[in-house]
Amino acid sequence: MAHTAKNLWPAFMERENFKRALKEASSGKRFRTEVLKYAARQEENIQATRALLQSGQWRPGHYRNFYVHEPKKRLISAPCFRDRVVHHAIVQIIEPLFERRFISHSYACRKGKGTHAASQRMTAMLREQDGQGYALKADISRYFPSINHAVLLNAIGRVIGDRRMLALIGNLVTGGELECGLPIGALTSQLFANVYLDRLDHYVKDGLGVQYYVRYMDDFIILHRDKKELWRLLGLIETFLAGELHLRLNPKTAVFSLCQGVDFVGYRHWPQSKKPRRRNVQRAKKRFAGLTRLYHRGGVDQATVRSIVASFVGYMRHCNGYRSLLSALERLVLISPADAEFHSDD
Repeated sequence: MAHTAKNLWPAFMERENFKRALKEASSGKRFRTEVLKYAARQEENIQATRALLQSGQWRPGHYRNFYVHEPKKRLISAPCFRDRVVHHAIVQIIEPLFERRFISHSYACRKGKGTHAASQRMTAMLREQDGQGYALKADISRYFPSINHAVLLNAIGRVIGDRRMLALIGNLVTGGELECGLPIGALTSQLFANVYLDRLDHYVKDGLGVQYYVRYMDDFIILHRDKKELWRLLGLIETFLAGELHLRLNPKTAVFSLCQGVDFVGYRHWPQSKKPRRRNVQRAKKRFAGLTRLYHRGGVDQATVRSIVASFVGYMRHCNGYRSLLSALERLVLISPADAEFHSDD
């Protein structure tokens, strides 16, 4: 514990830290009812939260649960807004302590990283390998629900030595509605999920000496010219995950030739090109066809359609997918045949 960070509580409890946390938690959500109610009495609300934290009486509230279906069905558990402010206040203080320990090629939920940076790293790795060799593609099975609380808190305790901060984090991790795992939808869960797999990162890079490794949350890729070496590494990694982190890999984990391309963070990668994931294009086609029907029934406005299209175009801008983009956009027809005939007469 000699090198752990101590005396964090005073900085965490500063009013300015909570004001910054409120601003961050409100970003993009300022006109939601719960945000407006909190902001209307923000000084009182911040003071009440700080008082509960100072006395040790603060407890996380209930999460709002809902499902999202892209890219696959997932249960999202979002904390109430009062708690989101606390989550941001915690992360603002402790994230820099972990960030300096993370490897450079872990890309999820980190400032200056993200999917496009991970994709660029994937392409660079393939070019350095001249597209020769093999890839080990793996992901953790049911990652967020499988995170062991005791293992996580032990990892956090290796960095943080402030007893009050540790007690608050412990309360946040174990005092909710889950006996195991972390709720997808909380800001602290994103940080803690990276903290948990940081041990895997260092095991692979420092312990096994792997050169070509990249991770985006629970998905990771290793490149090597020798297929047998990748299978050997896979066995060691599976043993490490099971023994140290109580995790297991998805059965779809595989070793394959680089000539097939590497599917990672939404794109298919080769040394000199990058294409959109096929299922993403097919999903866009279905969605645009559905939007066409919905628009002509008055169920969606142009602003909403424009936002959805802009998101897909933004995704496609980062790859070689012009024909796929046109093919998907052909499914979106916002002018009725009668209107089209009217405009042609003009």
